[in-house]
Amino acid sequence: MAKSRVTGGSQLRGSLRQISSGLTVPINEASRKALQPTLKAAKRNLKANGSVESGELLKLLTIRKDPDARKDKPRHVVGPATTNPAYREAHLVEFGTAPHFQPELHRLHPGAQAKPFLRPAFEETKGEAIKRFGESIGPAIEKRAARLEKRKP
Repeated sequence: MAKSRVTGGSQLRGSLRQISSGLTVPINEASRKALQPTLKAAKRNLKANGSVESGELLKLLTIRKDPDARKDKPRHVVGPATTNPAYREAHLVEFGTAPHFQPELHRLHPGAQAKPFLRPAFEETKGEAIKRFGESIGPAIEKRAARLEKRKP
Protein backbone atom coordinates (compact mmCIF):
# COMPACT_ATOMS: atom_id res chain seq x y z
CA MET A 1 0.00 0.00 0.00
CA ALA A 2 1.33 3.44 -0.93
CA LYS A 3 1.77 6.01 1.78
CA SER A 4 1.19 9.70 1.29
CA ARG A 5 2.05 12.62 3.43
CA VAL A 6 0.58 16.10 3.56
CA THR A 7 2.80 18.90 4.76
CA GLY A 8 2.28 22.60 5.35
CA GLY A 9 -0.69 22.32 7.68
CA SER A 10 0.79 24.61 10.31
CA GLN A 11 1.72 27.22 7.69
CA LEU A 12 -1.79 27.08 6.24
CA ARG A 13 -3.31 27.46 9.71
CA GLY A 14 -1.09 30.49 10.38
CA SER A 15 -1.99 32.07 7.04
CA LEU A 16 -5.71 31.59 7.64
CA ARG A 17 -5.35 33.13 11.10
CA GLN A 18 -3.65 36.20 9.57
CA ILE A 19 -6.32 36.55 6.91
CA SER A 20 -9.16 36.26 9.43
CA SER A 21 -7.71 38.89 11.75
CA GLY A 22 -8.52 41.64 9.27
CA LEU A 23 -12.01 40.52 8.29
CA THR A 24 -14.18 41.90 11.09
CA VAL A 25 -15.23 45.00 9.13
CA PRO A 26 -15.87 43.10 5.86
CA ILE A 27 -17.86 40.45 7.75
CA ASN A 28 -20.00 43.17 9.34
CA GLU A 29 -20.59 44.79 5.95
CA ALA A 30 -21.35 41.46 4.27
CA SER A 31 -23.77 40.50 7.05
CA ARG A 32 -25.69 43.75 6.76
CA LYS A 33 -25.85 43.44 2.98
CA ALA A 34 -26.97 39.80 3.20
CA LEU A 35 -29.81 40.59 5.60
CA GLN A 36 -31.32 43.47 3.58
CA PRO A 37 -33.80 41.20 1.74
CA THR A 38 -34.90 39.65 5.06
CA LEU A 39 -35.55 43.09 6.53
CA LYS A 40 -37.57 44.15 3.47
CA ALA A 41 -39.59 40.91 3.58
CA ALA A 42 -40.30 41.31 7.32
CA LYS A 43 -41.60 44.85 6.77
CA ARG A 44 -43.68 43.69 3.80
CA ASN A 45 -45.13 40.82 5.89
CA LEU A 46 -45.95 43.15 8.77
CA LYS A 47 -47.93 45.40 6.42
CA ALA A 48 -49.60 42.47 4.64
CA ASN A 49 -50.87 40.77 7.79
CA GLY A 50 -52.53 43.93 9.07
CA SER A 51 -50.22 44.47 12.02
CA VAL A 52 -49.43 48.10 11.30
CA GLU A 53 -51.65 50.20 13.52
CA SER A 54 -49.41 52.92 14.91
CA GLY A 55 -46.46 52.09 12.64
CA GLU A 56 -44.05 52.00 15.60
CA LEU A 57 -43.04 48.38 15.16
CA LEU A 58 -42.55 48.87 11.43
CA LYS A 59 -40.24 51.83 12.06
CA LEU A 60 -38.27 49.86 14.65
CA LEU A 61 -37.41 46.93 12.37
CA THR A 62 -33.73 47.07 11.56
CA ILE A 63 -30.54 45.10 11.08
CA ARG A 64 -28.34 45.37 14.13
CA LYS A 65 -25.25 43.78 15.53
CA ASP A 66 -26.02 41.19 18.18
CA PRO A 67 -24.62 42.66 21.42
CA ASP A 68 -24.15 39.16 22.86
CA ALA A 69 -21.91 38.01 20.01
CA ARG A 70 -18.19 37.68 20.60
CA LYS A 71 -16.03 40.36 18.99
CA ASP A 72 -14.15 37.80 16.91
CA LYS A 73 -17.46 36.22 15.79
CA PRO A 74 -19.76 39.11 14.87
CA ARG A 75 -23.41 38.29 14.36
CA HIS A 76 -26.23 40.41 13.03
CA VAL A 77 -29.96 40.06 13.53
CA VAL A 78 -33.11 41.41 11.93
CA GLY A 79 -35.60 42.64 14.48
CA PRO A 80 -36.83 45.67 16.36
CA ALA A 81 -34.33 48.17 17.67
CA THR A 82 -34.52 48.35 21.44
CA THR A 83 -34.40 52.15 21.54
CA ASN A 84 -38.17 52.47 21.84
CA PRO A 85 -40.40 50.60 24.33
CA ALA A 86 -42.61 49.49 21.41
CA TYR A 87 -40.00 46.81 20.64
CA ARG A 88 -41.60 44.74 23.41
CA GLU A 89 -44.63 44.16 21.18
CA ALA A 90 -42.77 42.31 18.40
CA HIS A 91 -42.97 38.85 19.96
CA LEU A 92 -46.64 39.39 20.81
CA VAL A 93 -47.40 40.06 17.14
CA GLU A 94 -45.18 37.22 15.90
CA PHE A 95 -46.50 34.53 18.28
CA GLY A 96 -49.86 35.91 19.43
CA THR A 97 -51.17 35.95 23.00
CA ALA A 98 -53.56 33.87 25.03
CA PRO A 99 -56.45 35.55 26.85
CA HIS A 100 -55.09 37.21 29.97
CA PHE A 101 -56.03 39.65 32.69
CA GLN A 102 -54.57 43.16 32.49
CA PRO A 103 -54.39 44.39 36.08
CA GLU A 104 -53.45 47.96 35.13
CA LEU A 105 -56.64 48.24 33.03
CA HIS A 106 -58.77 46.04 35.30
CA ARG A 107 -60.02 43.95 32.40
CA LEU A 108 -59.63 40.65 30.60
CA HIS A 109 -57.80 40.86 27.30
CA PRO A 110 -59.28 38.40 24.79
CA GLY A 111 -55.85 37.45 23.40
CA ALA A 112 -54.51 38.02 19.92
CA GLN A 113 -53.95 35.76 16.97
CA ALA A 114 -50.34 35.17 15.88
CA LYS A 115 -49.35 37.21 12.83
CA PRO A 116 -45.86 35.95 11.99
CA PHE A 117 -43.72 38.34 10.02
CA LEU A 118 -40.08 37.57 10.94
CA ARG A 119 -39.97 33.79 10.59
CA PRO A 120 -41.67 33.80 7.17
CA ALA A 121 -39.26 36.54 6.06
CA PHE A 122 -36.32 34.41 7.15
CA GLU A 123 -37.66 31.28 5.45
CA GLU A 124 -38.33 33.22 2.24
CA THR A 125 -34.92 34.89 2.03
CA LYS A 126 -32.42 32.55 3.73
CA GLY A 127 -31.03 31.23 0.44
CA GLU A 128 -30.57 34.72 -0.95
CA ALA A 129 -28.92 35.87 2.29
CA ILE A 130 -26.34 33.10 2.09
CA LYS A 131 -25.66 33.89 -1.56
CA ARG A 132 -25.30 37.63 -0.91
CA PHE A 133 -22.98 37.00 2.05
CA GLY A 134 -20.74 34.75 -0.05
CA GLU A 135 -20.64 37.24 -2.91
CA SER A 136 -19.60 40.01 -0.51
CA ILE A 137 -17.14 38.20 1.71
CA GLY A 138 -15.30 36.29 -1.05
CA PRO A 139 -13.69 39.37 -2.61
CA ALA A 140 -12.87 40.75 0.85
CA ILE A 141 -10.98 37.57 1.74
CA GLU A 142 -9.10 37.65 -1.56
CA LYS A 143 -8.20 41.31 -1.04
CA ARG A 144 -6.95 40.62 2.49
CA ALA A 145 -4.88 37.64 1.28
CA ALA A 146 -3.34 39.71 -1.52
CA ARG A 147 -2.42 42.46 0.95
CA LEU A 148 -0.73 39.94 3.24
CA GLU A 149 1.10 38.39 0.29
CA LYS A 150 2.62 41.79 -0.57
CA ARG A 151 3.99 42.08 2.97
CA LYS A 152 5.95 38.84 2.73
CA PRO A 153 9.75 39.36 2.71
